[in-house]
Amino acid sequence: MKKTLSLMLVLAMLACSSAVLTSCSSSPQKSSTSPAPSSSAYSESAFANLEAVTWRFSTQSGSQTVVGKMANWIADEVATRTDGKFTIEVYTDAILYSDRECIEALAAGSIEAGQGSYGTLSKFADYCNVVSLPYLASSWEELNALCFGDDFAGARELLSDSIQAVGLHPLSFYSTGLRNFSNNVRPVNTMADMAGLKVRVQQNDVYIDTFNALGAYPVPMAASEVLVSLQQGTIDAEENPLDFIYNDGFYEFQQYITRTNHIATFSGYYVSQKAWDALPEEFQEVYTAVTTEACQKIMQQTQEDEEHYRQVLTDAGCEVIDMSEEALAEMQTTCKETVWPKYADKYAEFLAYFE
Repeated sequence: MKKTLSLMLVLAMLACSSAVLTSCSSSPQKSSTSPAPSSSAYSESAFANLEAVTWRFSTQSGSQTVVGKMANWIADEVATRTDGKFTIEVYTDAILYSDRECIEALAAGSIEAGQGSYGTLSKFADYCNVVSLPYLASSWEELNALCFGDDFAGARELLSDSIQAVGLHPLSFYSTGLRNFSNNVRPVNTMADMAGLKVRVQQNDVYIDTFNALGAYPVPMAASEVLVSLQQGTIDAEENPLDFIYNDGFYEFQQYITRTNHIATFSGYYVSQKAWDALPEEFQEVYTAVTTEACQKIMQQTQEDEEHYRQVLTDAGCEVIDMSEEALAEMQTTCKETVWPKYADKYAEFLAYFE
């Protein structure tokens, strides 16, 4: 009987030992199936001690445009990279402000962030008007170099200083393309063909001087008046990137579109200096990186879209004309010899980067 009890005790002890060993051997298997720490876990540790921040972002661009979609991408990306600690409410379609109103609100600290054209910005930060000079850049390669290239870092710094002087913190800027000349009178193959054509231009001295130099008759006019003026024949022509000519309906009253590439259109991202100074450095780094990527994406998408818009304009019955190298060279030389000298003293430091 004692032997039987001893044997049972030994068997029980062996069973317990086996259970313990089994339990220990199963632990590594369980941990190996657990998900590895994600990048968000590391992000959380970087932002965990920061208070949550919410900004409002305004743009007059439509929600379905490249710029409008990119505004929402920025908001999503910033939230993701900060583990949800930095969120942005996006207002497109001028729901909050027009371009001009947005700049005024940013300067006053009434809103935190926005996007808008350098044409409008130059009304406040006059130095930004330098990028409107004709043939400052005449290809996508040159535009990318100006916006992101190391050789033009000093030129961009000059623009930034001008913007900061009016209470805004500037971030990256981008180009939405080169402007083209459209009209409903005759094909424009050379500068001489522009003679006397009444062309709507922005209410900007550089634009007025440019078309005077090219022989046209510039008519300063608000953008909201262009379509009706074309329809009524008040003006013969207008000038814009191809996507604007199509999306704004100008092509319906314009038979001829000439790829003059005379002026580049620029826009950028800005922040209220007051809001920027209050933002933790960790969030500043994320927002700076994301908006720079957004600028690059916008330019890439806009460049890819050019051929699409060229085709839809052709399909709509417009004649899209490519000027010869000689004709373009004549326009470039004329503008640089007659328009640039008027602004040479004012923008000398910036223009030195283009010599």
